[in-house]
Amino acid sequence: MDRYLRVERSWNESTIEDNEIRITAQGLICNYVSYGSSLLQVPVLFESPRIGYEEKTMYMAAYDWRLSFQNTEVHDQTLSRIKSNIELMVATNGGNGVVVIPHSMGVLYFLHFMKWVEAPPPMGGGGGPNWCENHIKAVMNIGGPFLGVPKAVAGLFTSEAKDVAVASSGIR
Repeated sequence: MDRYLRVERSWNESTIEDNEIRITAQGLICNYVSYGSSLLQVPVLFESPRIGYEEKTMYMAAYDWRLSFQNTEVHDQTLSRIKSNIELMVATNGGNGVVVIPHSMGVLYFLHFMKWVEAPPPMGGGGGPNWCENHIKAVMNIGGPFLGVPKAVAGLFTSEAKDVAVASSGIR
C-alpha cells in the first residue's frame, strides 16, 4: 500500500524529481490502463475500419493526470510526442490532416496542446501559427468537461440525461 500511495500521490506534494516511479502509457496500450476509457474507445477501434481507418493509422496518447498540462512536457515530453506523432501521420498519409478524438479531461488537454504547439519555444512547441490548420482535419470531443462536473454528478443521482448525447457503436 505504501508503494501505491507513493505512486498515486498528487504531484503538488513533491517536486517532479522526488517522484521516482513514472506511469505514462503511450500508444494503443494506454487504452487498457483505464476501464472507463476502454468502454468508450474500444467500440471506436472496432468500428473505425468500416470508414477507412486501421490500427496502423491510429495513435492513442495518454498523459499523467497528476501533473499540470505544461509539466507533462517537462516531465515526459508528452506534448512533443503528440506533435511528432501527428506530423508523422500527416506525412505518411499523403499530407491529409488527422482526426483527433479526445475524451473527458483529454479534451481540455488537447485544447492546451493546440495552443502549446503553435507557441514559440521554450514554453511552446514552435510549430508556428498555422500548425493546427495544416495538421488537424477535425476534432471530435467526447465527454469534455466544458460545463464542469456538477452536471455529471447530478445526472448520476437523478438518471437525467436530456442534455447528454448518447452514441451507440452497434456492437452487441
